[in-house]
Amino acid sequence: MRRIALVLVGLAALGLGGLAQALGTPERPIIMLFVPSVKVDVIMEVGPKIAEALSQMTGLVIKPVVAADYAAFIEAFIAARGDTFGVPTTDQYVRIVEANPGVHARLAAVRAGYPYYFATIYALRAKGYKSVYDLQGKVWGFAHTRSTSGYVIPKMYFDQLGLTFAEEKALGSHVKAMIALLEGDVDFCTGYGSPPLPPDTIAEALKAAGWRWEFGMDPELWLWDRWNNDLYPEGIRGHCRDLRWAIATEVKVYGDIWELVRKVGIVDVVGPMPNDCIAFSAGFPKDLEDRIVEAIKAHIRSPEGNKLWSRPGFYEWYDVAEIDDSFYDSYRKLVGLPIPKR
Repeated sequence: MRRIALVLVGLAALGLGGLAQALGTPERPIIMLFVPSVKVDVIMEVGPKIAEALSQMTGLVIKPVVAADYAAFIEAFIAARGDTFGVPTTDQYVRIVEANPGVHARLAAVRAGYPYYFATIYALRAKGYKSVYDLQGKVWGFAHTRSTSGYVIPKMYFDQLGLTFAEEKALGSHVKAMIALLEGDVDFCTGYGSPPLPPDTIAEALKAAGWRWEFGMDPELWLWDRWNNDLYPEGIRGHCRDLRWAIATEVKVYGDIWELVRKVGIVDVVGPMPNDCIAFSAGFPKDLEDRIVEAIKAHIRSPEGNKLWSRPGFYEWYDVAEIDDSFYDSYRKLVGLPIPKR
């Protein structure tokens, strides 16, 4: 298995001489760039397995690289010379395209049937916060200032409401932000949110009726009984797949998912935003790009591939949808960025 590398800024180590070699060969591998947004050790474990599978499926040499942080990912993608594809967050993607319009999205993540996600404000239920206004003057924990759901969107929301905090702590990843919450190092944290899934007993009936949870509904529907301030009974309880699931599945020392839901509640949600994507650097050869796109679609829809892409602590993708850059225009409007001319 190829060893995964850590990068700080760019990928200049390939050297000018490498440009004379055919792309996708040992002398000039294609770079698959990962952002350390969730659990870095899991990304460093899963990333190479995905890259290896895509290499076997396409016949191209694909080298997995985990950026040192959010800023390094952006800088590396902007500077890439037609040899890089990767998995930027929503905010990273629009910032990269703003700096280098040749970068383009091809596939969007689909999580549990949804092409969008949202920012969630988490706090310990014991704190008794009833609304976002209770967070005034508290200590805020988040992944990174370039994290879409961790910082960019919540910050806009807090600024609109006039909220200020005693301290803002960038902790490196969504998982670390919630661990800080559980350890009492922050009063609340922000990170990605995911729709609650219905109980198995009614899931098929809801699907047949064409009904499903949508943004604006209770973010803990089927999970937390707000009238009785407790978990719903097992027989009518749904499934939680948000950041608490990643903690319960990967960190484990804080209890199972239902212990986490009992400890950590949702104060508010902000969004929605289009999901993160697979994007290609400017100048990437179209024939190789198409080959990789088809391989990703086939891989994530295979049992072995889906197990990797959907793993908690990685990016929790369950499928992909074909998109183009216009998919992110709604987010550009949300954050006040111009719509690119096409």
